[in-house]
Amino acid sequence: MAYLPDVLLYFTLALDPIHVGTGGARLGRVDMSIVREPGTNLPKIPATSIAGACRTYAALQEPDKFPHCAGQGQAQGNYRGHCGKPDCPICVTFGFAKRAGGGFQGLAQFSDARLVLFPVHSLAGPVWVTCSEVLGDLGIVKQEPQDGQVYVASGVKANGKLNLGWLMLEIARNDFSLDGKLSDVPNEIQHRTVLVSNKMFAHIVNDNLEVRTSVSIDPQTGAAAEHALFTYEALPRACVLYFEVVVSDPRFYQVEGKTPLDGDIAKVKRTVISGLKLFDSLGIGGMNTRGMGRLRVLNLGNGGVE
Repeated sequence: MAYLPDVLLYFTLALDPIHVGTGGARLGRVDMSIVREPGTNLPKIPATSIAGACRTYAALQEPDKFPHCAGQGQAQGNYRGHCGKPDCPICVTFGFAKRAGGGFQGLAQFSDARLVLFPVHSLAGPVWVTCSEVLGDLGIVKQEPQDGQVYVASGVKANGKLNLGWLMLEIARNDFSLDGKLSDVPNEIQHRTVLVSNKMFAHIVNDNLEVRTSVSIDPQTGAAAEHALFTYEALPRACVLYFEVVVSDPRFYQVEGKTPLDGDIAKVKRTVISGLKLFDSLGIGGMNTRGMGRLRVLNLGNGGVE
């Protein structure tokens, strides 16, 4: 039988707005935009942001590994860099770089976190929007409604039409439901889910992102500093996203001529979980001091959907 790595599927709920910026300002609706998928124009959280935070938070719980195994690989000054030992859960799980041409890629490989349920205000109360294309990527097959129509779950009480900001969509069905793979999503969200067409989904998401305005304060005057006003966007609180972690079996690898972590794949998974546990308190992305970043992994207790 061919070897296959373990693929863990995690679902997350944004406890705060999430801002993962593109790394600079641009002309447009906001000064600081968030990362998007080029093809769909849907916001996402890059895998590097998830893996980097997970590595740091896992190392926080290994006092003898922090900060050197959590940071950059190369030794500089008093910083000794990654230890790169075969028994180090941080270096083996997330990879390490000790010198030019040396290192290890790591046994846990993260995917981008993609949007699956997006909260939108309506006259029927808050609803969570999705589409058949997004659900299809999760292996959930749902019939796509027409552009001017929407399928709603039983908890959405509206008479014939659903108002989504500037959109008024006809309710074609009122018995929409999510499949078991999304069972860890809170019932309050599942019962208020609506399905829109693939074409409309990206428009609805991008028109309902949170946009904030901030300004730097002049410490001498206590007032707003001149020319320091800027705007930035974020995924709103209560978004549901998902990402995968591919875990390779350490028995098939060598570090310093030894099988890493004694060949125990469970140790790799525990290290990933230990880092993900702190996402709902320490957060992810930028603007953490402005009330952003906390992200709860919903199915952490069962180790992820395999």
